[in-house]
Amino acid sequence: MVIEIDESMNTFRNLVTIDHNTEELALQVARIYERAQNETLALLQSRPPEKIMAPVREWMSATQLAEYWQLCNDRNEPTTAGILKWSKRPPDQFPLPHAYMGDLLRFNRDEVDVWAKEEAERRRVQNEKRRLKIA
Repeated sequence: MVIEIDESMNTFRNLVTIDHNTEELALQVARIYERAQNETLALLQSRPPEKIMAPVREWMSATQLAEYWQLCNDRNEPTTAGILKWSKRPPDQFPLPHAYMGDLLRFNRDEVDVWAKEEAERRRVQNEKRRLKIA
């Protein structure tokens, strides 16, 4: 009988120890989860908000075209200097197609997309000629 009571006490002690370990483990998991949650929120809040892209229009201003072509400066602002320079080229140097609506300079999306592909090809050919000349 003494042995049975002794065994029962040992079983009870083991259950209490297991219960205590489970509680301690649950507390540790809760702390880890809370820390991870706080660090994730801090990381997400530290990122700059993403710009919501406006739908691409058929006719665009120079700034809208710079955003469409993703021409940005160091501060992630659209830059129009190249667009304006390309549009002012003489006719024999393949200017960026544009039109004026009143006194506002506007660019047709389809025309500038074609121009960009043609300009890339012109530059590729020009660079190959330079390489051949050097060699």
